[in-house]
Amino acid sequence: MSERFPFPSLPSGWFAVATSDEVKPGQLVSRQYFDTELVIYRTESGVLRVVDAFCPHMGGHMGKIGEVKGESLRCGFHGFHFDTEGHCTQTPYDGPPPVRARLERWPVREVGGWVMVWYDALGREPEWQLPELDTEGWSGLTWRRFPLNTHPQETTENSVDFGHFTQVHGFDNGRITRDVSVDGPHLTIAYAVQRFMPWFNLSFMPKYVLEVDYDVKVWGLGYSQVNVDLHQFGSEIRFFVMPVAKDGDHIDLRLGASIRRRFGPVSDLIRNVAFSFLCLEVTQDIDVWEHKVFKEQPALAVGDGPVATYRKWVKQFYAPTDEPTRLPRPEPRPVVSAAV
Repeated sequence: MSERFPFPSLPSGWFAVATSDEVKPGQLVSRQYFDTELVIYRTESGVLRVVDAFCPHMGGHMGKIGEVKGESLRCGFHGFHFDTEGHCTQTPYDGPPPVRARLERWPVREVGGWVMVWYDALGREPEWQLPELDTEGWSGLTWRRFPLNTHPQETTENSVDFGHFTQVHGFDNGRITRDVSVDGPHLTIAYAVQRFMPWFNLSFMPKYVLEVDYDVKVWGLGYSQVNVDLHQFGSEIRFFVMPVAKDGDHIDLRLGASIRRRFGPVSDLIRNVAFSFLCLEVTQDIDVWEHKVFKEQPALAVGDGPVATYRKWVKQFYAPTDEPTRLPRPEPRPVVSAAV
């Protein structure tokens, strides 16, 4: 348990550990999330897997000395091969591979260009799923990663912290257009604001104000999709806000953007400008996130937004305090080969 964030465990849910374009066929990447070393790899035929980084044979770190060989992951320490189910299928020695040499696999899926991994503090299988994302007619994903000293609950709370929009980001005329609603792991809220566009404010030009509608859809503490309607530009943009815990005090926050491509290359330009503003807003939040403390019973005011509803909703993502924070993993079943 962290001193800054006294939650009973790391939150369970689906979390972005990479983007799809970071893991092309035949490639692997190494990551450290959930206090665990991970390897993300894609076989030559395109099968995506996330596994524990350390070889079950003698502990070689396959994110450093491993390689993808066809449809297998090979450890460079002793040359053991593992298939996509985690079974050891080949060694350089005579005799069958050891039954206990099995890689621990993590539930993984791809959504809209994100590699999403299921983490559960008690080792349980996924209890809910992310929705499919229709990408037909939408641009590719542009993205950026921010390493931060904070927690996924803190960054996701910005979705409902209505008061900070005017004070930190300088939005005008903010109003909630659809009240917060929760349904299991899903939270939604919508609001509208006016944004001051500084590059239009030349001395000889009138002040330019952009009207922006935000439709916020949150699944757990690792996946937030913000559908943005820029009426004056005739554009629809999807922003993604994807925090993932490295440990109890540190996260990687990935931001992404995609636009409905109504105007060809001009749409990509609009997406990139809008995304630069999203990144600017995050830089405005960093000092708050990295230096604040968690107030379990905040002295909330009327204009803060539905923070209390959010705080109640997030409790479902933590392990019960009377449970161990990680269940022991089951031993692999013996592989029985039929006699020939």
